[in-house]
Amino acid sequence: MNKMGESMRTKCLQAAAVRDGLGCSGFVAKSERLTPSTKLLSILATVVFLWSLAACNPMKGAQVLCSSNCPPVPPAPEFLYATSTNSVLAFTIDQSSGALSAPLVAAGPNQSIGMAASMNGQLYVSDFLIDGVDGYSISSSGALTAIPTSPFSLGGTPPGAGGLSAFVQSGTYLYATDLNAGTVAGFLFDANSGMLTPVPGSPFPAGKTPVQAVQAAAQGGSPLFLYVSNLNDSAGGISAYAINQQNGALSQINGSPFPTGAPGSYPGPSAMVVSHGNNFLYVALAGTANANNQIVAFSINPTTGYLTQLPQSPFTTGNDPLHMAYVPLTANAQGFLYTANVQDGTISAFTADNTTGVLTPVDGSPYTSGTSVWGLSQILASSGNFFLYAADPEAETVAAYAINPNTGALTPLQGSPFGAGSPPMLLTITTQ
Repeated sequence: MNKMGESMRTKCLQAAAVRDGLGCSGFVAKSERLTPSTKLLSILATVVFLWSLAACNPMKGAQVLCSSNCPPVPPAPEFLYATSTNSVLAFTIDQSSGALSAPLVAAGPNQSIGMAASMNGQLYVSDFLIDGVDGYSISSSGALTAIPTSPFSLGGTPPGAGGLSAFVQSGTYLYATDLNAGTVAGFLFDANSGMLTPVPGSPFPAGKTPVQAVQAAAQGGSPLFLYVSNLNDSAGGISAYAINQQNGALSQINGSPFPTGAPGSYPGPSAMVVSHGNNFLYVALAGTANANNQIVAFSINPTTGYLTQLPQSPFTTGNDPLHMAYVPLTANAQGFLYTANVQDGTISAFTADNTTGVLTPVDGSPYTSGTSVWGLSQILASSGNFFLYAADPEAETVAAYAINPNTGALTPLQGSPFGAGSPPMLLTITTQ
């Protein structure tokens, strides 16, 4: 185990829950309510060049648009957000070098295990102690301002708010797990005001200690699905739902929950990512009484959402892979998958075959990452470069890497790690 040690693990909200009085992570024994004392996870944002006609030679009362040799419109600013104790940190990303600015600091929840950015300039952070979601509007500088109607209740009894599902494409719905209630809450997202309104029937039953949630986006008119990892289920079940695209209500998929291990093994499913094209679901197994070191991979039936474990699954990674980041678009038209291995203090890297779903370790993996490693987030910058960021709460820094678009290999950026001023935990990236 690295320097992070037991003292940091006891502060973790998303680490493996204590079972039968063993282990540590900030969760209590399975017969008790959860009372953690710090935070965590992670989500994906990609950016493309923004080229368009620029306004030239403006005249009074009119504009004449350039017809040729127009300068490119500057790319929209990109920001990295990190949760910390009682605060949310905002870093501006240098889109050429990947370097991070000194952070802006906004008041935030004391404890969080979920963070998601909309595509319309809002950021949402789960607030464990009040069983709610804190919402913020994002300014052009990346600064955060609380949405007037925030926080938004999950509909349970505090504490308990857990992971948040990342928005997909048009981003109509947001889902939040409730660890202590064993439910998942659904919200309709208002892109103009940022307000979250409970969907009909919310909250919906899930398994024991539902810690994270992920949406599989509809493709070509196919249904939209939601998957929830139940950390303390005996067989590590993944609850699966079809999303009513008219109102966001959830209905259980036949066969749900889908096991990630044998009954009684408590494999501890935690972080999840969906592959490019929504063909595969990858689930990191953090363990409960003991740390795990595996990733379970399922194929997703595009019509029913049914999960089928790949015959090659599970795949071996480092100890306690609490967080994952997925790079969907690469030079070789394949995905890259990264895990933050909390007990090893390493980052494991894999190529993810978009046809078979099989994970293959990248040469040079795993990579040592500072004094501790926590949340991960990745970006394709407007410069065309791929960057990966890893939180280091013990050192109060964020490590940054260039991703080789052909191989997935990681190279530390010049100037990395970047100071955070307080322990960063969860990471996510957005474009304003």
